Amino acid sequence: MPSPLRQPPAAITKKQPVAVATDSASALPHDMACALSISVASMEVTIGGTTFVDGPDGSASDFYNLLRDSEKLPTTSAPNPAAWLGVFREAAQKGDTVFCVTLSATLSASHDAARVAVELAQQELPSVHIRLFDSRAAAGSQALVALEAARHAQQGASLDAVAASAQSVAGKVRLVAFLDTLEYIWRGGRVPRAAVWASQLLNIKPVMEYSAARVGVVARPRNRKGAFSRLMKEARNDLGVRKAHINVMHADAEDDARSLLESMRSEFDCAELFLTQFHPFMGAHTGPGLVGLAYWAE
Repeated sequence: MPSPLRQPPAAITKKQPVAVATDSASALPHDMACALSISVASMEVTIGGTTFVDGPDGSASDFYNLLRDSEKLPTTSAPNPAAWLGVFREAAQKGDTVFCVTLSATLSASHDAARVAVELAQQELPSVHIRLFDSRAAAGSQALVALEAARHAQQGASLDAVAASAQSVAGKVRLVAFLDTLEYIWRGGRVPRAAVWASQLLNIKPVMEYSAARVGVVARPRNRKGAFSRLMKEARNDLGVRKAHINVMHADAEDDARSLLESMRSEFDCAELFLTQFHPFMGAHTGPGLVGLAYWAE
């Protein structure tokens, strides 16, 4: 009688010294997060009675269509402490310690909620040290910080070395993007109605910056072509011939974003270049049509 078939032994996954976690405002592509074992806490956005919670790719394909048709601004929710605690449990299965990169504390309650979860984890996971890091960044910039930290972690770096890599990128990374309209920022009470009328009358597409060094308007080109040119000018000035890490972002403007991505690919020495849809948590406040860049240079 033939001997019964035996199942191969289960693969033993070795823990890293450090596992990395972040929140989904970073809009990290699912395959990149998986490849680098990044655990992600989900943001939520509610519009027209529908709540979007991140799926496997961090996108909500119908969100921007609903946003265009909605008369009311969506409501957004950061991960609560319980959600963060679940992410820390997951990360603790991957690493002996956890390094958590959050959306800028000035933009969201995500960082504060994660801080509460760290305190809770001290009771539930007493042997796992969790270090919280305010990226001082958003969207694609936050993604680049988390990715660099995760690459160091995957190479077996210590918690201090992972933190140093994140700190370095957070000090260099820059996000520049243009808005298709000021309507949604006006709805949020951030600009006067007259500014919306003026931008519509003159077809202004304001180029905005969000970085540790500066937050505000960079330029006010009068059409999308001019806005694209300004994004390229900013990237040329900042990146030059150095090896670049670039995330091209868009809010339901994929064709334009892909065109910009190809311009990045042809002009710069890219160590890293990828495309993401602006997360609804952020897009709720900027509106559809946004195209932008987050980048840093080695």
